[in-house]
Amino acid sequence: MDKVTATQTGLLSDALDAAGHHLPMPCRGRRTCGKCGVYVAGVTVPADEHEAALLARYPQPELPGYAFRLACMCQIRGTVAVVTSSIAGVVVADVGMELISYDGTEPQSLGCAIDIGTTTVTLLIFRLGDRELLAEVSQLNHQVAYGSDVLSRIDATATVGSARLQDVIVTQLTGMLDTALRQTGAQATDITRMTITGNTTMLHLLDGLPVRSLGVYPFTPQTLFGETRPARDIFPGLINAELYLPPGISTYVGPDVVCGLLATGVGAAGQAELLVDVGTNGEMAVSDGDRLWCCSTAAGPAFEGAEISAGMPALPGAIEDVWLADDGRIGYRTIARKRPKGICGSGLISAVSTFLDAKLVDETGAMRGTAIEIGNSGISLTQADVRRLQLAKAAIAAGIDTLLAEAGKQAEELSVLHLAGGFGSYMSSESAVGIGLLPPTLIERVSASGNAALTGAVLLTLSRESRGIAEQRAARAEEVGLATHPVFMDRYIEQMSFSGDDNV
Repeated sequence: MDKVTATQTGLLSDALDAAGHHLPMPCRGRRTCGKCGVYVAGVTVPADEHEAALLARYPQPELPGYAFRLACMCQIRGTVAVVTSSIAGVVVADVGMELISYDGTEPQSLGCAIDIGTTTVTLLIFRLGDRELLAEVSQLNHQVAYGSDVLSRIDATATVGSARLQDVIVTQLTGMLDTALRQTGAQATDITRMTITGNTTMLHLLDGLPVRSLGVYPFTPQTLFGETRPARDIFPGLINAELYLPPGISTYVGPDVVCGLLATGVGAAGQAELLVDVGTNGEMAVSDGDRLWCCSTAAGPAFEGAEISAGMPALPGAIEDVWLADDGRIGYRTIARKRPKGICGSGLISAVSTFLDAKLVDETGAMRGTAIEIGNSGISLTQADVRRLQLAKAAIAAGIDTLLAEAGKQAEELSVLHLAGGFGSYMSSESAVGIGLLPPTLIERVSASGNAALTGAVLLTLSRESRGIAEQRAARAEEVGLATHPVFMDRYIEQMSFSGDDNV
């Protein structure tokens, strides 16, 4: 668990910010979203009725000695201890599940969880007994040299071979593992369990398997994983570790989706829920309380900041939020409050939403002029940038519409929309609705789930029982093919508009 001590009296969010810990705050501290929950021990002012109502919306299990509060509302009156997150950037309570405990016999040994995203790779090392996070390393996936999306990398193997892309990712992960171990002062032999998740293609490339069949009809995978093996098969230094590769559902609904289902509990609580993992590949799942449908749509790398003229990863200096001030000027905020260097995915969405509000971009995506500067940041978006976002958001929105149609549900019938992905916790729900990415009727039901795939990988590392649960969910899920689905084809064209239309 990520523990922070804050001593600055006043709002807890300000104290955490001063301590260098920047919480996801999708509503920008306007006391509307209820997403900045933390566990607090110390002297605080009791929650008022408004905070209590928001806390009741997302109930969390008890943590002895701590109270669950919203950082943007909690007033502190002295030194407090704060548990800001669980290992994977989600509140200590794993969303949708009871707190999962380690089921092994070596509680002081270490676990490692890895999410190989198409754009970003993240590695965590944590102590298995108490789940304390010891190290986190995140990097751009070095395979981007062979293409920014899955199909480009599949095509690249025709020239350089799968073994080359396997070598790239294994070398990168080995370096990240070495970096993380140096941060902890631990040895590779201290790691006894490891889980690696990612989409089906990423795990094929990790395993050195042929991927050409993944890119041509009928899109046949060599395996859908769900297997345990010695970690030394891939990482020779991990002589004491078992490696678990989670199960996938299909070629384009992979192990990362199953991990997200495990982490969020979609399909387990008997209620209608939606999971949307926004990234280079937009992956979605919906449950009607009984059955479970999944799909994947190629959104492209715009949400990751790639292929955007001033795009960059979510690193210090990236514009992460944009708004229209009361005086009509455009305001912005950068990650870590550093000098503007570019714009990441969450900033791109809020910038275009703001431009729409300011009538600088119309519903068709047409822009006034050739570029628009974001306030006085020196960072601008071009017409081509807006078009790339338009294509990406249309793919996600049409995928949501299609799944809802398959489930026979209207958006307003869903109890929760779990928003996951590399920037899901940081993206403003209002901005996402503003560009038509998410249905407006769900704005009050959005639950930011962070990197749910990585959270699921943590759970799978801790507990063998959770692996059985993941395999059961993968087996019962029904994939919805979008390529020729009539609802998807119709809605994709309609969702090209930035109107935020929600008619399914």
